[in-house]
Amino acid sequence: MRERFLYGLDLEKIHSLHEFEALLMDYIRAYNTGYHAGIGCSPFERCQSTKDPVRLPRSREWLEESFLNRVTRKVRKDATVPIDCRSYDVPMQFISQKVEIRCLPDDMDSAFILYEGEHFPIRATDKNANCRTRRENTVPVDYTKIGGGN
Repeated sequence: MRERFLYGLDLEKIHSLHEFEALLMDYIRAYNTGYHAGIGCSPFERCQSTKDPVRLPRSREWLEESFLNRVTRKVRKDATVPIDCRSYDVPMQFISQKVEIRCLPDDMDSAFILYEGEHFPIRATDKNANCRTRRENTVPVDYTKIGGGN
């Protein structure tokens, strides 16, 4: 299209950028509304017949969540996950599970885990508090009761 327009252009009739722009717009309008044998109609008609109606988002919250970064991490035994060389505390119910964390890269304060439609916030780990946190430990196995002892 560009070559056809430029080859048919008489540069001596153009005295300003405004005139050039008007000629270009006229050419594009004629091209888009003219019949094209390859598609059996004009490009404008083809575009109008194939475009789907614009869909509205379900909600503002859904739209904002759609543009968040998604990071999958396995939660460590101390209920933390590493993201960009920093540790973040997550709810203990996710220990040893893979979780999907949604966040804005420059705003980790608003990061959260989305699990079964529910938001679980995460926060930067306070290493002093984390080392003193009591965790729900599983009952230790007593091998003497299951026949492992002498």
